[in-house]
Amino acid sequence: MMEYERWDRDDRQMTQNVQKREKRGRKKSALKRMTAMVLGAAVLGSAAAGAFHGTDYLLTALETGGSQESLLAETGKGTVQEAEKNASLMNLQVNDQGGMINTAVSGGLDVSDIAEEALPSVVAITNISVQQVRRYYGMFGRFGQWATELEETESCGSGVIIAETNTDLYIVTNNHVVNGAVSLSVSFVDDAVYNATLCGTDADQDLAVIKVSLADLSDTTRSQIKVASVGSSDALRVGQQVVAIGNAMGYGQSVTTGIVSALNRTVTTGKDSSGNPVTSTYIQTDAAINPGNSGGALLNMDGQLIGINTAKVSSTEIEGMGYAIPISQAWGTIQQLMGQTAAGSSV
Repeated sequence: MMEYERWDRDDRQMTQNVQKREKRGRKKSALKRMTAMVLGAAVLGSAAAGAFHGTDYLLTALETGGSQESLLAETGKGTVQEAEKNASLMNLQVNDQGGMINTAVSGGLDVSDIAEEALPSVVAITNISVQQVRRYYGMFGRFGQWATELEETESCGSGVIIAETNTDLYIVTNNHVVNGAVSLSVSFVDDAVYNATLCGTDADQDLAVIKVSLADLSDTTRSQIKVASVGSSDALRVGQQVVAIGNAMGYGQSVTTGIVSALNRTVTTGKDSSGNPVTSTYIQTDAAINPGNSGGALLNMDGQLIGINTAKVSSTEIEGMGYAIPISQAWGTIQQLMGQTAAGSSV
């Protein structure tokens, strides 16, 4: 937490503090003038543009603690080519206005860059299933007051393209997105829809892999889609910015952003076939995860897939608690599921 100065001493102490700051300001101003003089001499042997780049960099760097001698050596004594070369080595780059930008940050993209790169890798999945529902027909209805009948239902989710072979495109999603499906269809970034086949599922980890035959895809679709770049969730840190992409509410792909709120968060999400609680560890994020986002991508600021969005805490008293399966934890299972064909699957 940032600590602010507290003026709880007498006026003499306040005056002394102000004088100290003014003295430091005069030193900094003198240092800037000295730098300008050095660069003035360099102008005689280089273009004016080179001096402009050098001045801006030197003054900025001096304000952050660099010495005049070391900075001149690092920037090639003011020449444009050497300054830019050395700036690159120091994780700096020259912007359009002649200033220096520090690029030594985690992730080289902003959210719009990540969305542009990753959207072709994320798909919307539609699950057509048949479920038993109870209807109220009244006391003298066809089958009594409460009748059970079969009804075709439709649900939606998301998936991420994680591999391509000579024949198929493989997509990872959540088990609960494809569970009970009579038919599965996938909508790609160009809004073209194709039938998909279930390869395999892991209910305990809530993972599934489906595939789409490349022979079914049009040339237009194939030219626009891409396989996701897979990163490492083991390298994540709390507070790191992340981006979530998925088919929220079935409206089509949308983008949200937030941070890694916690790592290795243990959550019980349901029960297995024996009725025992299923507990797993997840990445917790405050990026908005809504119905339809399940199976979608959680990305780091390099645009790499680091999680599969799977759940959220839903309550009027709770906000910003979404969960994603860490990709490093899930990758072995995903590879196994790619090689399976769901037994008895009708899709």
